Amino acid sequence: MLTALKNGLANVLPPPALYWLRSVKRAIMFEPPLPWPYGPDEASASAITPAIAIAAPAFHGSDDGRVIQDIALEKYKAKQLPSPASYYGYEDVLILPAKEIAKALTLSVQYINSAHVNGDVAEFGTMGGFSAATLAMSMVFDLQRQPLAKSASGENPFRVLRLFDSFEGLPEITSPIDQVAPHVISGAWAKGGCKVLAAPELRERIGKILPPHRFELYEGWFADTVKTLPPETRFAMIHFDGDLYQSTMDALVPLFERGMISIGAVICFDDWNANRAIPTTGERQAWKELVEMFAIEASNSGDYSVGGTRFLIHSYRGIPADPI
Repeated sequence: MLTALKNGLANVLPPPALYWLRSVKRAIMFEPPLPWPYGPDEASASAITPAIAIAAPAFHGSDDGRVIQDIALEKYKAKQLPSPASYYGYEDVLILPAKEIAKALTLSVQYINSAHVNGDVAEFGTMGGFSAATLAMSMVFDLQRQPLAKSASGENPFRVLRLFDSFEGLPEITSPIDQVAPHVISGAWAKGGCKVLAAPELRERIGKILPPHRFELYEGWFADTVKTLPPETRFAMIHFDGDLYQSTMDALVPLFERGMISIGAVICFDDWNANRAIPTTGERQAWKELVEMFAIEASNSGDYSVGGTRFLIHSYRGIPADPI
């Protein structure tokens, strides 16, 4: 299908327009520009049809010739510029954390595409399906954004969204590390908690965004379902929302052991700052142990929303080589 589309565009577009379209794609993928392959007569702007050209954004300057700085300072002194109170109200407060999560996950998917990271996208802990739907929505443009591996042939290989959840809520909390965590002591995290969507409901919701062959549900405890993954499985992105220390270890230890996390992969921890951000609890303690266990070299690429943070994986003991 993709090859047919490319051939069709090559047949109907004038050479300069086709060159422009390919150049935009390469710029998005951080690839070097194409050399101009046509003659000088074809290089004029008039050769690009109006249907292909994209209008530049309007420039809101001044009709009286003043520079924008003068206009801005004049409005500032006259108190004519908007203040936070004019665009941020109480109705924004509760939705802001969710917006920031959606933004971080969407940008993470765009990162793995632009950085040519190999593998699929995974989420551990789907709860109400919000973040799973966010990931699915951010993957709809993979055809245009995901780079084609040199070893691949035919259509661009789509990433698959792999969703892991027990669909029974949190497991029985047996780890001493979890048992002393403030969220567990308070009862915020308890056996059976955080159960929202059933598997059929999640499948229906994601099925409205991606076709069936582009996502898969793994129903069961992380320690069991991760073992069912084929050995060739690779992950470019993992969103971990399993809350507990033990759940984090159950999911990530076998992935690192089996070399399933790719070079450049991004791991997003949703509850990094839970439990008052105490370093010896939850995902923080699990990550510290994982780093020591597998000699992980990673960069923290910043916190997001209320509780999340992200790591970019550079290397670890047993990391597989990228496909050529």
